[in-house]
Amino acid sequence: MLQMIAFCLLAAVYGERNQMPDCPNPLSCNVPLPMNSEVEEFCTDRLGFMIKNRCCSDINTLIGLDLRHCGITKLNITYPVFSDLEILDLRENNFEKFSSSDLTGLLNLVELYLPKHLPCPGGPNCWNESNNMTKCSGQRDPCTSLNISCGEPENAHCIHTGPGSAKCECQPGYFGYKCLNEGEFPVTGFTLGVILPTIVLSVALWFIQGRDPYKQQGNVGQSF
Repeated sequence: MLQMIAFCLLAAVYGERNQMPDCPNPLSCNVPLPMNSEVEEFCTDRLGFMIKNRCCSDINTLIGLDLRHCGITKLNITYPVFSDLEILDLRENNFEKFSSSDLTGLLNLVELYLPKHLPCPGGPNCWNESNNMTKCSGQRDPCTSLNISCGEPENAHCIHTGPGSAKCECQPGYFGYKCLNEGEFPVTGFTLGVILPTIVLSVALWFIQGRDPYKQQGNVGQSF
């Protein structure tokens, strides 16, 4: 009886593992998952999630990526499928450049591992903990941790957009430079102000350039 129960449990685990989606194609890595994976350890503590190749996920949600030794020079994980990532390991890769914008949208990221020469995005004030590993843990909202000012609070507010990154956005009813203009942006007037001068200039250029060739042809005909 115990053997039958054990067999059923193994079959259920194996079947669930086969249902797990593969790692997204843009980040597929042919190198086997290295030993001592922080992502794998993180994944085993989450009920219903399993590690497959280099991804930690359940049937619907991807929460972990281990991309060590994948030869990555430029990161591109701004697709919606990565928006729920909670742990990301990027060590042992030679990035040509790396910035906070490469992680835009990863608001749920709580653990980030980077090559030693790369600092935590946004600096230490954007994380609860950072060290020389480089391990960045406990993502903080830079709007508050960096005390980002967007001008008058009634005109604009700061929005957390990802690890170490934020942007200022106008409050409803304000627009323009530093959101100082009150009301709605004049879309119709702006569009007409761009289109009409373009049409006038195009007609003027056509008229000027279109007449000279005829004059030149007429002069050539008279010379014969």
